[in-house]
Amino acid sequence: MNRPIIAIIATGGTIARQAMDPRDTVDYGEMGTSLGGSDLLNALPADVRARFEVRGMTFSDCDSVKMTLPDWFALAELVSQTVAAQPDLAGVVITHGTSSLEETACFLDLVLDVPCPVVIVGAQRPASAISADGPANLYAALLVASAPESVGRGVLVVANNEIHAAQEVTKAATYQLETFRSPDFGPLGMVEANRVFFGRGAGYRRHVGWPRGYVAGGDIPRVDICYSHVGADGVAIQAFVAAGARGLVSAGMLPGLCTPAENAAFDAAVAAGVVVVQASSGYSGGVVRRHELCQRGILAAGHMRPRQARILLILALMAGLDKDAIQALFDMP
Repeated sequence: MNRPIIAIIATGGTIARQAMDPRDTVDYGEMGTSLGGSDLLNALPADVRARFEVRGMTFSDCDSVKMTLPDWFALAELVSQTVAAQPDLAGVVITHGTSSLEETACFLDLVLDVPCPVVIVGAQRPASAISADGPANLYAALLVASAPESVGRGVLVVANNEIHAAQEVTKAATYQLETFRSPDFGPLGMVEANRVFFGRGAGYRRHVGWPRGYVAGGDIPRVDICYSHVGADGVAIQAFVAAGARGLVSAGMLPGLCTPAENAAFDAAVAAGVVVVQASSGYSGGVVRRHELCQRGILAAGHMRPRQARILLILALMAGLDKDAIQALFDMP
């Protein structure tokens, strides 16, 4: 029987952390130790490991809050090079910290163009914890990465036996195992009884591709997120523009509204050539480009949450897209 060949790229995070106390699910990040990719695999039973031929490599060993945009480009390049050099791969699994996992997944989905599935997986509890979820999540990710049904679905996020589309998923709980959710459309599928099931297709995929001309260390446009609240005076917006922001994402009050002072600051930013995108700080639901936004030259984020909208706007600016083309990307469901 031919075993599926899976490349595992380790980037650190909770799934690769170990505490001194098995009850510790909080302080391990500062007081624990790190595990290597081979240690993660060895946590699986031998008969489970025997189902796959794994080729492991380490990209980084850090908490996911330390990830940067240049790191994302380097990771995307590593995935592309790995797949190109190993055409026999059935899929790629990336282990990642959960804090910024949804952002990394969105970025990779927007830029990668590889023929095999790419699955990102993390854990809510360190490897040393009682009922650690890392081994089960890793096993599910290996199953999804090796499933023929996963091909052509873009980057996938696997956690708690659920399969999510990279641009739809968000981390919703701080410590609970069922943290990753797709609030508007639900999971794409599940892993059940050692089998992979897809219940729906994404039906679309926003894709920008690798920004033409970008090389490591090259210019990445600054795009900031402005969180709206009662009494917000627009000072933060003005500061971001003064710092050189080429784009701003407004995490507005639902359904995508800001204070009068913020609106004035955003209008001044648009007049100065800054691309402004109106998103919502809510858990679910989209922001449509209503008449007022059109009149003011502000784009609408649709169903993309602020952090994902920021990533799309950065890549769109790097690709040289005009505002109509950027809005067309946000208009996808």
